[in-house]
Amino acid sequence: MNTTDQLIEFLGDYVTENKKSKMEAALAERTRQVSVVLEDIYQPHNASACLRSCECLGVQDVHIVERKNNYRPNNGVSLGSAKWLSMHRYHSTKAAIETVKTRGYQVVATTPNVDGHDLSSLPLDKPVALLFGTEEEGLSDESLAAADTTLRLPMYGFTQSYNISVTVAISLSRLVERLRVEKIDWGLSESEKKDLTLDWYRRIVRRHELLEEQFWNQSTAKTGGADD
Repeated sequence: MNTTDQLIEFLGDYVTENKKSKMEAALAERTRQVSVVLEDIYQPHNASACLRSCECLGVQDVHIVERKNNYRPNNGVSLGSAKWLSMHRYHSTKAAIETVKTRGYQVVATTPNVDGHDLSSLPLDKPVALLFGTEEEGLSDESLAAADTTLRLPMYGFTQSYNISVTVAISLSRLVERLRVEKIDWGLSESEKKDLTLDWYRRIVRRHELLEEQFWNQSTAKTGGADD
């Protein structure tokens, strides 16, 4: 049994069976085939609603660019969704885009101003990282230039764009549905599920640091005794 398995078993003694069952069910629906990059979102309501949509739809990774604005979700809106997400923070758009590209993602800029793919035609056979811009100005020129392709949501009225949190929700809802319908291999690996299980246990088990210190002390004592 490796270290991750040992820690999961150890901390699992402090997690109820009901919570374990809910986590297992959630992990079965989690995906990294679609990821989100949020650039300078500053309104707490929008920041929170974006996280809530990601978590509800099983999108695990959220990359947050804080160039000018700090990302400050309102827990009353996000309803604790951040606790279950992998949130990656950056001080530059360049760093965020380089990271997701290194991880094999096709970078997709969501913009109402450029013709490109729609939600039905965007290829999903390769992981996609969707770029969403700030509330007033949209994506920066740097993001648009670095993107591999663009995504345009359908609009049929006079208004030029959706609210950012609505854009995130519409995009993810449709694309996550397509992942399942098109039978793309979108799920997490067993290794990823174990890593997230340990991460989640640590987030809900009170004083897990002290418990893990106790675990390592006991492991060291056992190892020392075996060597004597």
